[in-house]
Formats: sequence, structure tokens, C-alpha cells
Amino acid sequence: MHKHIITLLCTLSMAISAPVMAKLKIRPDAPAQYVVKNGDTLWSISGKYLYSPWQWPKLWGSNRSQIHNPQRIYPGQVLSLRYVDGQPRLGFDNSAGIPTVKLKPRVRNLSSGYGISTINIDFFRMFTQHPQMIDKKETDKAPRLAAGPDNRVMYSTGDRVYADRPLEPGRYMVYRIEKDLKDPDTHRYLGQLVRFSGEVATLSGKNTALAERDPDDADYLPKDEYYTHINPLIKIPTRTAQPLVIINAASEINRGDYLLKITDEQDPFQMMPHAPSKQIQGKIVYIMDGVGEAGPYQTVTLNLGSDDGVDKGTVVSLYKKSRQFKVGLDNDPQRSRSVLKYLSIPAEETGLALIYRVSDKMSSAIILSTSVPIQLGDMVMNPGHDLDDVPQK
Repeated sequence: MHKHIITLLCTLSMAISAPVMAKLKIRPDAPAQYVVKNGDTLWSISGKYLYSPWQWPKLWGSNRSQIHNPQRIYPGQVLSLRYVDGQPRLGFDNSAGIPTVKLKPRVRNLSSGYGISTINIDFFRMFTQHPQMIDKKETDKAPRLAAGPDNRVMYSTGDRVYADRPLEPGRYMVYRIEKDLKDPDTHRYLGQLVRFSGEVATLSGKNTALAERDPDDADYLPKDEYYTHINPLIKIPTRTAQPLVIINAASEINRGDYLLKITDEQDPFQMMPHAPSKQIQGKIVYIMDGVGEAGPYQTVTLNLGSDDGVDKGTVVSLYKKSRQFKVGLDNDPQRSRSVLKYLSIPAEETGLALIYRVSDKMSSAIILSTSVPIQLGDMVMNPGHDLDDVPQK
């Protein structure tokens, strides 16, 4: 079994930005060959060759088809730098083959000597693997927690709880609605922000009541319902609750919380970082936990989605937007009246963020690096606009 060592949440010092379509600039100390080591990341390897690590796809060729998933890079593989028609290209040294490494359970250490905290992989995925935004239509039809032990309304790890309908076997994330999110400028509806609080797994059981349902009742009831009698004369449609067990609780889990089936077992941070495919401009509209500032490895919500040209793996720069202030009056004697003058301070690039989940109108991104605290309303654009007096949309 191959050890999947390349993750995008990686060691990162603040990179020097370059425009989206800038020519590849190889570092003068870039190695002609590099042997992939345990603990390497796609970003850190890219940083050995490029000043702008998000230009990695161009280093591999004109598209991301060869390594669209960094899980294809393994410890022991040899990467070789070549030049094709004068352009730098990085690829595998095919003579090395793909080594096999035995997996061992451990905590993923993202620091690699860069001072980043050690993060438990399961705890980390609890907050980041699953979307912070959900379509309201999906919530409208989602199953919900209906009951738990001893008529309690709050539950914790190990508790048996029950969903309001039969479910497909598997694992489900528990979430509750935080708020509907609207664009602060256009007021258009972006989506529904939710908080994931834990994880549950289905428990198998028997449903004798349904199995022994009167055949005549099947003509009048859905396939998962049967009749129960509250007295000899009155019978009511009944559905057996789905038994579950809470296997992980990151925060309080309550009666009435919603359930979302886990279908993507792959780490969503296994992706190819790349610059936006076109010029974009948006802003941070929400910071998880509802706070006003954020730092490295915190999640933010952007008012940019697939409709705006971003996708999973897009690397964007964060900016303090241009600001203007009054500098005085121009008292030109040839004019009939004085003219008020302003001075504009250009936008300042303050950080990088990686978009890891996208809906039509908004996206979730994780802050990779920042030189100052990131705030609500900060501008989001392509890398390469530091000290650019960008007009505000």
C-alpha cells in the first residue's frame, strides 16, 4: 500500500506573487533532480523550483492531467528538471519506479520545522473536509436526529441516537444551520452556512414490525411504514427510527440536527494548486466562528464560486483594499471654485488562500499564509496585484 504523503496544507513561507500569466521563473538553486522524501508536500517541492508555487501546473506542462492528484507522488520517487523548447519542465525519472511504504497510524505533523502546530488528522478533517456551505434544498430534504438516550436533547461521543427515517448504511456528518449568507454588496443569496459538530455511524438492527406488516396495508403506505394502534379503533402510520452511534463529537450535538452522508473518503486537500484561470475579484464574506479576523489555517468564505471561474485548488491572494483620504483643496486661481483632492493608497497583498470547496456562488478557502490578520471584507484577487491601485467593484 502506498503512503500518500503529499498534502496541500503544508509548510509555507510567504511567497512572492507574480501575475497569473507570468513566465515561469525557476529558482537559481533549483535541483536538477530531487528525491521525494517523507514529509514533503506538493507546495514545498514546488517552492524548491518556483518563486510562485501555484504555477506548479505550468512546470508540469500546459495542463494538470499528468498529476491532477498529488497522491501520485510517493517517497523515493525521483523528479527531474528538463527544458523543452527552452521552457522548464519537471517530470518523473521513470527509472526509479514507485516504492512501497508500510502505513503506520500516527498524527499528521504539518510543521516540518516551520513552526506550524501538529494537527490530528481526524480532528482536522472534522472541521475541514466537509463543506461549510450547503444548498438550502439539500437541507430541506435532509434526515434529522429525532431522539437520544433518556429523553436528552444534547448528545456526546458513544451515545446511541436515532434519525427520523431509515438511512443507507454508512457514516454521516451532523450539522446545524448557522445562517443564510448574502453578498454584502449585491445582497444576492449565496448559500446556507452550516456548522458540522460530529460524526455518526448507522447501527444494524431488525425491523420485525415492518416485516410483519399486513399485506393489505402495503397498498396505502410508503414502503418503510406500517400501522400501529393507539387504541383498537385508531391506527396511525409509523416509521422505525434509524439507530446510530456518535463516533466523534467536535462540539455539542443536539436533537433536530441535520445529517449529511459521507461519500467522499478522499482527503479534499489532495489537489493541484493553480492560479485562477481568469481575472477575478471578490471579498471575504464570512470567517468561521463568526469572528472578525483570521490567521493561517483558518477557513474563510468567499463570494466567488464556479460561476466566477474558480475551482478546487485555486490559489488566490488576499489584499487590504485600496483606500482614499482627503488631502486638501486645489485653489487654482483659473478655476471658478476650489476642487477637493483625494489620495489613493494602493491595495496591499497580505496573504495567500487555497480554495478547497466550491459551490455556484461561493467557496470555502483555507488561509495558507498571512503577514497581518485577515479581516471580513478583505479583497480576494489573482496573485500579483500587490501595490496595485485596483478599482473597487
